[in-house]
Amino acid sequence: MNIGIIGAGRVGCAFGTGLKNSGFFVTGVYSRSDDSQRFLCNKLELNYINDLRETVKNSEVILISVPDNSIKDVAEKIIQNTEPEYIRSKVFIHLSGALTSEVLELLQKAGAFVGSLHPVQTFADRENGWRKLYNIYYGFEGCDKARDIALGIIKAFDGKIIHIDKKDKPLYHMAACIISNYTVTLSHVAHKILENIGIDGEDAAKVFFPLIKNTVDNIEKYGSVDALTGPISRGDYKVVEEHIKALDGLQSQTGDIYKILGQRTVDLALKKGTISKESAEKLRSLLS
Repeated sequence: MNIGIIGAGRVGCAFGTGLKNSGFFVTGVYSRSDDSQRFLCNKLELNYINDLRETVKNSEVILISVPDNSIKDVAEKIIQNTEPEYIRSKVFIHLSGALTSEVLELLQKAGAFVGSLHPVQTFADRENGWRKLYNIYYGFEGCDKARDIALGIIKAFDGKIIHIDKKDKPLYHMAACIISNYTVTLSHVAHKILENIGIDGEDAAKVFFPLIKNTVDNIEKYGSVDALTGPISRGDYKVVEEHIKALDGLQSQTGDIYKILGQRTVDLALKKGTISKESAEKLRSLLS
C-alpha cells in the first residue's frame, strides 16, 4: 500500500515514521513548512519533493495531518491542483479528533473515499512520537473503504478501533480532552495550591507525579469506580469540611472545581458501595 502524508508536524511525523517501520511504503510528504517536510523526508529517506499534486498522484492512500482549520483548505487545494483521475477511487483520511469526514466532502464528490482516524494519544515530539502509535485505541468515522484501510493501519500498530458516528464525534473528542487536557489543568491547580502554602519550585511541580502515575495505574487495573480512594470514598465528612474551610484563602474558581468534582466523586463512591445514601446526601449538601 502506497501512502502519502500531508502535514509534517508531530502527528504527521509519528505516522510517517510508524508506517515505514511497520512495512508500509510512504511515497511522499507535503507540508507548508519546508523545514518540517525535510525533517520527515530525512527520516523516511525520501527526496525533498514538496509538491501536493505529486504526493496525491503517487499515493493510493493519503493521510491528512494538519490543524483542524486547515483540513478543508487542503481538500480545496487538492481539487484545484490535481487532475480528477489522480483523486478518483483514492482514500483520503484526516487525523483530527474533532472533525468528521464531512470536511473532505469535496474529495468525496470527486470520487474519492474519505474517513477520519484519530489516535487516542498525545505526541510531544517529532523524533520519537511514532513509538506512541502502538497498542492504543483509534477513533474511526467514515466510509467502508476508508475503514478497511484504517483497520490495516491500526492492525500494524497492534491497536484497537472505536467506531464513531458522525453525530457523536464532538462528544468523543470532548471525552478525550477531559482526560488529556484537564488532567494537565488539575495538576496545575494542585501546584498553585502548594505554592499558596509556601512549597515552590521543583518540589511543587513534581510532588504529585508518583500519585498521578499510581492513580492512572489503578484506573487501568481496576476501572474508574474501584480505583477511587480518598475522603469522599470513605464518607469522611469532617475531612471534606476542613477542605472547604481552607478554600477561603484561594481563588473562587478553585473552590468551584473542588465542589463540582466532589459532587461527581460522591456519585462514584455510591456506585462503589463504600458510602451510604445518608452519607452521600450529607456530602452533597456540604459540596453544594
